[in-house]
Amino acid sequence: MSPSPEEFNESARGAAETHRWRGLDAYLKSQILGQDPAIGEFADALLAGEMGHARPGRPASLLLLLGPTGTGKTQAAVEAARHLHGENAIVRINLGEFASEERAGFLIGSGGSPGFLGESVKRLRAAGGRILLLDEIEKAHRRVSDLLLGMESGFMGGGADLVDLSGLHMILTSNLGTSEVIEMDGVARASIRRHLEQEAAAFFRPEAFARFTAVVVFNRLPRDAQARICARMIDDEAAYQARALSLRFGHPVRLHVGAGVSRRLLSEGFHRTLGARPLRNVIERRLRGALVESRLRGALGPGVSDALFAVDEARGVRAKIVRSRIALP
Repeated sequence: MSPSPEEFNESARGAAETHRWRGLDAYLKSQILGQDPAIGEFADALLAGEMGHARPGRPASLLLLLGPTGTGKTQAAVEAARHLHGENAIVRINLGEFASEERAGFLIGSGGSPGFLGESVKRLRAAGGRILLLDEIEKAHRRVSDLLLGMESGFMGGGADLVDLSGLHMILTSNLGTSEVIEMDGVARASIRRHLEQEAAAFFRPEAFARFTAVVVFNRLPRDAQARICARMIDDEAAYQARALSLRFGHPVRLHVGAGVSRRLLSEGFHRTLGARPLRNVIERRLRGALVESRLRGALGPGVSDALFAVDEARGVRAKIVRSRIALP
């Protein structure tokens, strides 16, 4: 007997879901460079909840991502949501914005208000999303972190109504203890992990810390990892600007990256403490500045189909348009 349309559609959905599950680890490792051990642990923990192995009525997972800033913790959560459920599958709340008593009340809710957290969860569920990302928990007011003690039960309260967290992936990020990690050159990953876990356990109190289904440690990004990230960011920015110029000029524009550009921008953007975050700022500032200068002096405009970013030695660390070809009519 042939399957009914409903059975066929359900089977197709199941196959697509399984395909996404199987591809999560590889996808995340392709997007988050230099963190393969952490990404493997993160993907496994997410999939356990995603595939229905969490207890009913509880969050699908309750994850704590530890490690220095700029190492990919937030990006990992965003990319996981995109891969599993699409662009609207995540709500991100920066807890650094809720450091005061008043702001904590706004987040949690009071006086009959469900609070910003409750409203955010409603929006997430309405969009079909499943990941609630709470960034930089250590910067929030103590009322917020104390409230997390009830997360394992699937509900978080504080306002007029309890916020239902069941079935959601709760992902918290923190930079706790990372100032010491930055100085731990040559120290084994296991030792760094123990240090960060001890710092987190002291912050959350042991009974709260024990409720996390997984604690994932992201390592400091060494220079070789930042070099790979730098090259990718440059290519991504060049591709984005090429698309923007193509739309503006009304014809295809290609922006090429010359030899030495990545090395020079890495030398300016590499940061031992802040990871890859300064790289993006340097790359965007230099490449966009080069485009602005080239357009202002008339070297780049309608009719130009190819241009090259290159290092201008005489002017220091700078990428500049130095070659263009005019498309013939």
